[in-house]
Amino acid sequence: MSSPLSLEFMLVSNDYPTLTAVSASVKQLGAALTFAPNAESARSPMERRKIDAVFVDNELPGALKLIESIRKGTSNSKAVIFVCVADSRATTLALSAGANFVLKKPVTAESVTLHLTIAKDLMMSERRRYFRHPVNLHVLLKGEHGQQHGKMTDLSEGGMAVRTATTLKQSSTVEFAFDLSFGASLTGKGQIAWTNAEGMAGIIFRFFHGTGQDQLRSWVNAREQLAPKSSPVDT
Repeated sequence: MSSPLSLEFMLVSNDYPTLTAVSASVKQLGAALTFAPNAESARSPMERRKIDAVFVDNELPGALKLIESIRKGTSNSKAVIFVCVADSRATTLALSAGANFVLKKPVTAESVTLHLTIAKDLMMSERRRYFRHPVNLHVLLKGEHGQQHGKMTDLSEGGMAVRTATTLKQSSTVEFAFDLSFGASLTGKGQIAWTNAEGMAGIIFRFFHGTGQDQLRSWVNAREQLAPKSSPVDT
């Protein structure tokens, strides 16, 4: 099982000096970096993967709309967004669109490292919340097309991946109910973040009934402590 602290970044830019500076800084941090040369090509991978931080070149067409779409999305709405601007007058617009930090071009590795250091705790906290622990649990789902039983394959504080016989509709809401391995029963409502042709779906938790959120957090904390000592799969 990979470390929950392994961070993943994306750089959306076609500017070579910016690419060089961001790559050098990210390498020092030990994080993975995905590159997209324009705003449109960044959308698809961001819908499929959990990204901890995004560097967006404000000079690209559609840069502000990309930032807004990230914030309005499901999988990466909490990602830390760094926007690279050539003109300081663009700062206000970038922050209004949802950026967390602004880097003045030409971007240097030193300035990127400084901003990453400031944002590191926030990124790691969010990564820990979304790190998926492999499980094998039954889950009951109720949605607009009735109810069905599914198999949960991984679980985190933020959501779960499930396999179902009937394909779930992306972006729709579902009620869920499942039991954790120590006997706690959790119920609540979530939103379908993604689906695939193999019958899998990712569900983001929107709220829990009762003390469900606290029970899940306790389960995750216990799982992280026991992970090096035992198998991560529940039965």
